[in-house]
Amino acid sequence: MTRTKNVLGLAIVALLISACTPPMPPEFKADLAERYVTCVPGEIAISTVPELGEVTQAWADGISESCADLSGTIIDPVVDVDTPVDVFITASGQTPTCTAAASSPIGIDAVAVAVTVEGLDGVVFSPALLHRALSGGMTSWADPELQDLNPDLELTDTPVILRAPARSQDIAALNDWMGRLDPAGWPGAPSGLVADAAFDAELVITELEIEGTISVVPASLVTNNSLQSVSIQTSSDLEPVYLNTDTVISAGTQMTATTSDSIVTATLDPALAPVPPAGSDVALEPWQALNQFTITVCSGANEMAGRAFARYVLRLDSQGVMIVSGFTELPEQIRTAGVDAVSKGLPEPSIPPTDAPADVAPTDFPSDEPTEMPSEEPMEEVTDAATPEPTS
Repeated sequence: MTRTKNVLGLAIVALLISACTPPMPPEFKADLAERYVTCVPGEIAISTVPELGEVTQAWADGISESCADLSGTIIDPVVDVDTPVDVFITASGQTPTCTAAASSPIGIDAVAVAVTVEGLDGVVFSPALLHRALSGGMTSWADPELQDLNPDLELTDTPVILRAPARSQDIAALNDWMGRLDPAGWPGAPSGLVADAAFDAELVITELEIEGTISVVPASLVTNNSLQSVSIQTSSDLEPVYLNTDTVISAGTQMTATTSDSIVTATLDPALAPVPPAGSDVALEPWQALNQFTITVCSGANEMAGRAFARYVLRLDSQGVMIVSGFTELPEQIRTAGVDAVSKGLPEPSIPPTDAPADVAPTDFPSDEPTEMPSEEPMEEVTDAATPEPTS
C-alpha cells in the first residue's frame, strides 16, 4: 500500500510540474532552432522564384547534409506538372497554389532606381522630380530642378533614357513609399513604367550599360553588379536617404509581425520610429521601398518535413546566405515569430539538467519523434539558466 501511495504521489507531482511549465517563448525557441537542426524524414519538392534559385539550392543542400533522411529538390511546377509542391518560396504579390499549413517571410529585397551617368551615384531626387523622370518628363540629366537638389554636382546635358519595364512588385513598393512622402508630387504610379512579368536580370544589366539610362530595379541587382542608384530627399529639413544595407535594415525595424495559427505576415508601419543600430543612439532614415520573400509549407503528407525545412531557412546561418547573395536578412522580430509559427508540431530540444555532464546534448520529446541532429558548427551549451521558471 505504501509503495502504491508513493507511486501515485510521484505521478501527481509530475502532472503538477507539467501543468505549471509555461509555453516556450518564441525568442527562446528561435535560439534553440539556431543551435540545432530539426530533422524530420521526407523528400520535399520546392518551388522557388528565379532570383532565389541559388539561395534555395544552398538551403536544400545544407539541410540534406545535416539530416540523412530529409532532402529537398527544386522543381518547376509548370514543367513538373505531376509532382505536387510541398514548399513554395514566393516574392511579393505572388500566391502559392496550395493550401498553406504554415508560412513566414524569409528575407527582404529593397527597390532601387538605377542610373547610368558617370559620377551620379547617390544623386538626390525628390519624390516629385522622380515621378516626372519616371513619367518621361525629365529629358536631360542637366535638369534645373535636379541641379537645385544637387548643388555640388556638375551635371551634364546627357539625354535621359527611361527604361520602362519594371517588376510589378517594385513599382508597387516604390509607389507606396513615394506616395506617403509627397501625395501631391507623386499622385500615382508613374505613367512611363510598364509592369514586366518576365524580368530578365541579364537583359536589364545590358540595357543599363547605355549612358543616361534610369530604371526601377531590385536593390539586389544594384548590389551584386555595383550599379549606381539615386537617393531620395524625404523632407527639406532632413538629410537624403541613401540606398544601402543600413537604411534598408533601419526600415526593417519598422516592420511588425501578425500571426494567425501558423501563418505569419509582416507589414511596415511608417508611424513606428526606426530603431538605432547597435552602438548608436540615432536611427538612420529608413529606405522604405521594400519587398519580401515568403516561404509557404503546403498541407499534406510532407507537411512536417516542409516545416523542418522552413525552420532551417529561418536560422541565422541560413539568413547569412541571403546576405552574401545581395539580399537583406529578415528583421529579428519577424524571424522569431516565423520560427515559432513554422515549428508547430515539430520536436523541440529539451534542456539538460544542471547536474548533467557538459557534453550531454539536449534530447527531443516526445521520445518516439525524429530527433534533432546537431549542426556542423560548434554549438553553445544550453543551460538551465535559459529555462523559463514555472509560474505556479
